[in-house]
Order: sequence, then C-alpha cells, then structure tokens
Amino acid sequence: MDLWQDFELDLDADDVLHGQGMDPAAIRNRRPALVSVAERALAQGTPKIHATTLVREVGVVEQRHERLLLEGGGRLSGPLITRHLSGAARVAAVLCTLGEELEEAAAQVMGQDPLLGLALDGLGNAAIERIGQQACGRIGKRAAAEGLQTSTPLSPGVPEWPVEAGQPQIFTLVEAAQAGIRITPGGMMIPKKSISFVTGIGADMNQTEPCEVCNLKEVCRYRNG
Repeated sequence: MDLWQDFELDLDADDVLHGQGMDPAAIRNRRPALVSVAERALAQGTPKIHATTLVREVGVVEQRHERLLLEGGGRLSGPLITRHLSGAARVAAVLCTLGEELEEAAAQVMGQDPLLGLALDGLGNAAIERIGQQACGRIGKRAAAEGLQTSTPLSPGVPEWPVEAGQPQIFTLVEAAQAGIRITPGGMMIPKKSISFVTGIGADMNQTEPCEVCNLKEVCRYRNG
C-alpha cells in the first residue's frame, strides 16, 4: 500500500468558483465581489488542507459473471465494474482526503460569513478533485513504465455501482484508517472532502470518457463535449 502526501495544489480563484458550481467567467463579469471572496478562501483555507492518498494495487484472479475476484479474497462486483475493468491484470483501489480542518473551518464561519463559508467549501471541492486527478496520473505513469494502461476511474455512486455497494468493496481493499478516513453505515466517507475510486491496470484497458459513467451526465453544465 502506498501513502502519498506530496501534491501540487496550484489552485486559483476560478477553481474555487468552479468548485461552488459557478461559471468563473460569468461571475467575473456579473459579481466580481465573489472573486474577492474566493481569493480570501484560498488564502485562509489552503494551509488547512492536509492531502493524503492511499493506493493499493491488487491482482485480478478471475472475472466471473459480474464480479472481479481479487488476490487475498477481495472482490469488486457490478455490471459497470466488469464492463470497464474487463481485461485488467490488477486494479488500484484509491482513497483521497483533505482531512477535517478545512471543512471544520468552513462550518465555523458559515453563520457569520456565509459567502466565505461557501467559498471554503468550494475550495475543498476543487482541491479534492485536483488530488484525485494527480493520483490517477501517478498510477497511469507507473503502469506506462510497465507498458500497461489504466482504465477510466470508477467511483461509487455512478449508475450500476451505487454507494452502498461500491464503497464497502473499496474499503475492504484499503486500510482507510492510515489516512484518517472512516465510512458510515450508509457509505458516506468522513472527512466529507474525501473521494474513492478504482482503476484497472492492464494491456488494453477501457478508456471511456469519465463523463459517460457519471449519473449527472444529462444535466451537468460542465460536461465535456
């Protein structure tokens, strides 16, 4: 198991606005004061980010029906899993978190300065997305050094792999306590600014556009293409 904490968080005010679900260009034209709030959130919130990622690569023993059987007795199951990870020689199970300090700071200021609280929350969204991207990149580079590819990352909560099914499967593969992450009975991760995903590693992996497996693909205004 690998534990990574050396991430480059070169975020700016536009990233914070995007993390709040806003269009940065429109906000700069119509509500420039929110840009200043985003910059305050960056200054105050960035030191409160304590990024940690856990990665465990596990060999695939067999694909059976809608299940991938893994070394050590673990498994991943569901039609989405077998369709996108078919052919994988191994899978990487990944947990990423920012820690609790940033979200606690956002909650503390929300009553007195809700705009700043929302901006701090947006910073957290942007930061965890950036960390997930960098983790995927590192796993991909490591696979490429072996002449292999990685698949599209899959996170619980997308169609055909609900949170209550997928989250426990990932948590059985990764020692989440090493990153200070725990899971509720309903599959929610604590700290909340945490993400989980799996990606397949093999000679010829499925490279589907991530938007295509997202349950918001029909309504998301930020969808690519």
